[in-house]
Amino acid sequence: MATSWYTLLLLLSVVSECNSIQWSSSALKEDAAVYTCDNSDLTLSWDVSKTTGETIVDVQWYYEGRSQELIAMLAHGHLNVMPAFSGRVELTANAGIIIHHVTTGEKGNYSVDVNAFDKSGQFVTLRRMASVLIGENLMLHASQMAVAVFSNSTQRWHVALACATFTYPHTPPFTVEWTTPSGQSVSSSQYKEGQFLLLLDNPVSGGSYTCHVPHSSASVACLHGNNADTGSTVVVDDVKSRLTLLEAENQQLKRHLIEANAKIDAVENKTTNRIDTVENITNNRMGNVENQTKNLSLQLTQHLHDEKTKRVSFHATNLKNVKPSPNEVLIPITVLNNQGNGYNSSTGKFTAPYTGTYCFTATMWGYGPSHYIQVNLMVDGKEELFVDTHFGITGDYDAASLQAVVSVRAGQSVWLQVNGDSNQFYSHARSNSFSGFLISYAL
Repeated sequence: MATSWYTLLLLLSVVSECNSIQWSSSALKEDAAVYTCDNSDLTLSWDVSKTTGETIVDVQWYYEGRSQELIAMLAHGHLNVMPAFSGRVELTANAGIIIHHVTTGEKGNYSVDVNAFDKSGQFVTLRRMASVLIGENLMLHASQMAVAVFSNSTQRWHVALACATFTYPHTPPFTVEWTTPSGQSVSSSQYKEGQFLLLLDNPVSGGSYTCHVPHSSASVACLHGNNADTGSTVVVDDVKSRLTLLEAENQQLKRHLIEANAKIDAVENKTTNRIDTVENITNNRMGNVENQTKNLSLQLTQHLHDEKTKRVSFHATNLKNVKPSPNEVLIPITVLNNQGNGYNSSTGKFTAPYTGTYCFTATMWGYGPSHYIQVNLMVDGKEELFVDTHFGITGDYDAASLQAVVSVRAGQSVWLQVNGDSNQFYSHARSNSFSGFLISYAL
């Protein structure tokens, strides 16, 4: 039920809108362009459609030239015309007028206001405006244009003939015909800036060309006088025409040359900028390479100097403790070499003065029945290498040795440490030794 009421209201709304007072379909559209001739009639065909119950109260027409002025007003069926338009205004339809004998000074905007009551009794106003152009009494005049015209359709330059200067803003409702030297009748090629143009085919045929407007269109074209029928003739010189075409092509070539030079200059500037950029990058990189080379050279020189000055080695013999306790540090107390002062004969430990790669060796002699030698090479408290030998029950002498190449950081210590509780070393001063040296230091 609700849907039916909604549909009924919608239909009533549509009917009401269709029955409201409005412009008729034949009326001039808003901002329409109207063209007429000097001393001719100007017809402004405005018209409104209304239904029973709708009443037009009055209609007012205005002219907006230098200022807005009232042309005429229709009220209660009586047309009142203002003095400036007295005797020249005629009513047409219910909102249109005809103004007789308009002059070129009366071009401009014309408007109409229709005031009315619609069926509901509501007061409404309809307004429309038109732009009016008024052509003067023109005389046909054919001429050859001083410069050639380029055609987009043929992509070539053409000698152009012009006929008259019309005041139509757009293409007029008539055409201009041309008669060629051979007697052939051709239509104008285009309408541009108030002139009908004929673009001549190449090569140009010299002779007389006549332009004319068909007699039936003479009044529409605002043409008056003898040449409205006879037309206007221009004589085309084929040699002069060829020179005109050559000049146009020459100017076009100059423009193309200027554009090409501009593009070349742009490319050259871009190339120059890129070359400058490459040179700057190259110079910067070369500078960086030179600096890096200098730094590497300084580092190498320093390294060579350090190789000469940072020499580390030690060699110690004569164990202090030939029968060590379990996990005791072996202490060779006789120092035969201690370059760099890394070895401490009191503790039996070597402390690395530099970070680098070191080589350590140890030779141990032991004896006694049921004894053995078990020695660990310790680096900063961690077992790096282990050597082990047993003597058996006869008490023979036996030897053990170890060698290790290890990385040691500056400040870390390296020492020999026994493992187990049955170690017994030969007591001869030179029979047991602990040695080491720096192979290379870290940069």
